[in-house]
Amino acid sequence: MLTLIAVVSSAGGAGRSTVTAHLAAQLAHASHPVAVLELDAQNTIGALLGLRDMCGTGVLSPGVAPDSWRNVKCETPAGVPLLPAGRTDATSLAALGQWLRQDTGGLRRQLDAVGFPAGTRVLIDTQRLPDVIAQAALAAADLVLGVVPVTTTGYVTQPDLIAACAGRAQMVPNLAAASSPLNNDLLHLMQTRAGEAVVPLRIHRDDAIGTVAAGGQTLASGGFGSQAALDFVQLAAWVLRATTPGDASTGAGRDGK
Repeated sequence: MLTLIAVVSSAGGAGRSTVTAHLAAQLAHASHPVAVLELDAQNTIGALLGLRDMCGTGVLSPGVAPDSWRNVKCETPAGVPLLPAGRTDATSLAALGQWLRQDTGGLRRQLDAVGFPAGTRVLIDTQRLPDVIAQAALAAADLVLGVVPVTTTGYVTQPDLIAACAGRAQMVPNLAAASSPLNNDLLHLMQTRAGEAVVPLRIHRDDAIGTVAAGGQTLASGGFGSQAALDFVQLAAWVLRATTPGDASTGAGRDGK
């Protein structure tokens, strides 16, 4: 059985795709079966996973039906199988959104049909909430990671994320700057507001993220020793605990219990 993990946000520039790519790469680096489904029309995950060329055809492309997603799957230098978004248009996005609204079990069924190994954790990169496709991914997911930038925008939009996810999101503080008193104050306010729904770690703002991307690498392969690489090691460990049946060390899960 697959474990679906939706990566969502209610703030623009929160870093959903970056978190998705580096988390997936870290899981693959540690030999855990993982894949990425890109439902974000920006179509950038491939580059973050080391592909040199943008994927022209993908799950959001015109003429690609959900039951043919297996045909657009590609392998990446990071060792993460990818179902890319591909180039898309408004008509294709609307059609996919309509299908997901009408067939609530369709997303999981089509991912099962792709042929990923049993136990694969499928990270789903989404567009900004309240996008219809993102809402469908959220509804289908076993775990919801809400990426919240530790900024004034992130703090102001945090209640929108809580409401959109109906309390199911486990919030990942992103772009944290430990040396900034204001940043630390904002993080404290976010933690106070959301309590245990905030993952007990933070992803730091780190130049290493841009450096490895420029070299076609991920933090798992090229960011050794950086703060951000350590952050993703910790996030991957947390996700593994949160999605392992019978592990009571975290409150995460499909029912938030």
